[in-house]
Amino acid sequence: MTEDINFKEFFENRDALSDKDEYMHDFIKDFGQFPRHHNESWYFNFIDRPNNVYFVTRLSFHMDTKKSRILCITIIDGEKNIYFNEIPLDKMPENWEFDKKVKYYCIKPMNQWNIKFEEKKFSLDVTIKGRFPVSNFGDIESPSAIIKKYGEDYLKVAAQEHYEQPTIATGTLELKKGGKVYETRNIKGLGHRDHSWGIRNWVEIDDWNWVSAQFEDMTINCYKVHLPGITPQMGVIYSKGKDNVIIENIEVATKTEEDGKTPVSSTFVLTDKKGNKKTLESKTISSVYLPLPSKKGLTEIFEQVVIFTCDGKEGDGISEYLISTRD
Repeated sequence: MTEDINFKEFFENRDALSDKDEYMHDFIKDFGQFPRHHNESWYFNFIDRPNNVYFVTRLSFHMDTKKSRILCITIIDGEKNIYFNEIPLDKMPENWEFDKKVKYYCIKPMNQWNIKFEEKKFSLDVTIKGRFPVSNFGDIESPSAIIKKYGEDYLKVAAQEHYEQPTIATGTLELKKGGKVYETRNIKGLGHRDHSWGIRNWVEIDDWNWVSAQFEDMTINCYKVHLPGITPQMGVIYSKGKDNVIIENIEVATKTEEDGKTPVSSTFVLTDKKGNKKTLESKTISSVYLPLPSKKGLTEIFEQVVIFTCDGKEGDGISEYLISTRD
C-alpha cells in the first residue's frame, strides 16, 4: 500500500538525472511494489499555426492497476480528433509500438523523439527535438526542500519526479480521403514535452494551471497547484543565449465561459527569485474537455491551445487547467 512506502527517504536520496530517466522507472526495484496511484507519463505537444495544426499526446503507465493509457488530441483546420486507448499490461513492452495507431520512438535521450500517428483521415509523422536543454524541476527545488515546505502528506498526492523541455516539431501531415492522400503539409512548429513519474492522485488536487508558452527565442513554463492547505508553484523562463530564470510565485486571473469552468483567457503575473515581475496573457483558440471520473469524485481537464502575449511579443502554446470536485 502507498502508506507503507517511505517516499521521503526515496525522494531525498534520488540519483542525479541521466539518460536512463527517459525510460520507464523500476518501482519494483525501489519499493518492492508499484504504489497506489502510480503514474509515469510522457507528454508532447506542438503548435503549427500557419498550417492550422495542433497536437497533444500523452502516454501513461499505471502499473499499480496494470494499465497503460494513450491519448492523442489532433486539431486540424478547427476539426478536433480525440483518440484514447487503454491497454492492459503486466510490464513495459520492450519497444514503444504496442498501439496500432500511435508509435513513440526515443531517438536520442533528453533530446529527440519521433511520433507516428495513423488515423483514417490523416497520418502524422513528426520529429520532436529539444530547442533548450532539459530542465529538471528537482534541481530547482530539492525534494527535501519541497517536503520541508509542504509536508510529507504532499507526497501521497503528488510525489512526482519531473523534467520538461521546450521543443521544435518537424515532419509531415498527410490528409486522406477514401484511403488516398489528397494533401501533404510540412509541419514546423514550436512545442513542449515533459516526463514525470511517481504518485498523482488526481481527484485530491483541487485545481492547477500548467503553461508552456512558446516564443521565437523564449519559453515560459510554469505550474501552480492548489492542494488542501498548500499551494505548490514553480516555473522556468528559458531564453536564447541567457541563463534560465526561476519563477517563484504565480498569480492567475481567468475569464471563463458561462459554465464558469472553461477558460477564455488568463493573465499570469510571474515573479522570479530576484523579485522581477513578468505578465503573460493567454487567449484560447481551442479547448478540449477531458473528464476523469473516479470513485471519489470528478477531475476535469481543459487542454487549451492558446495565443500568448508577453513583453509586447506574441507566441503560442498550451494552457492547461484542471479542477476537481470530491463526493
